[in-house]
Amino acid sequence: MVRTDTPPAGDERSVMMQMLEYVQQTALFKVRGLSEELARTAPISTSPLTNPASLLNHLRWNEHYWVEVVILGGEDRAPWSEEHPDGELEAGLEVPLQEVIDGYSEQVQLTRTLLADLDFDTEADKVLKDFHPNVRWVVLHLIEETARHNGHLDLLREMADGSVGD
Repeated sequence: MVRTDTPPAGDERSVMMQMLEYVQQTALFKVRGLSEELARTAPISTSPLTNPASLLNHLRWNEHYWVEVVILGGEDRAPWSEEHPDGELEAGLEVPLQEVIDGYSEQVQLTRTLLADLDFDTEADKVLKDFHPNVRWVVLHLIEETARHNGHLDLLREMADGSVGD
């Protein structure tokens, strides 16, 4: 698959969905090919959960939460809890890398499918504090969150094996 941020059309939905796909595919690109050891290497001693496998697992569950739970009102199946608020990051230390990659890839496809027929002005099922997001806001948030973590993944990958590039 060729990663591109060029949308098939210039309308808002085409642009936003293409940007989301681009940052999702970039996250996968940054993690694929790493060994199990390098995928779990956290080079910053004060951030032991900041490693490629944990970040990709975080992105998976982040998409699940925002689309399936917030927008659609579904059950939160993520591995976090009050006792383990970073459970998805912790799980990234244990789950085999290919399983993390496959889980995120499946979530990416599910996200695309679930968003396909939703109008961007549709309000989310869940109200967060005093904020009631709509689908547009959630998609933009997913782009922002994934792009921000792609910056982390870019640096982690370069530190892990010297690979550079977008």
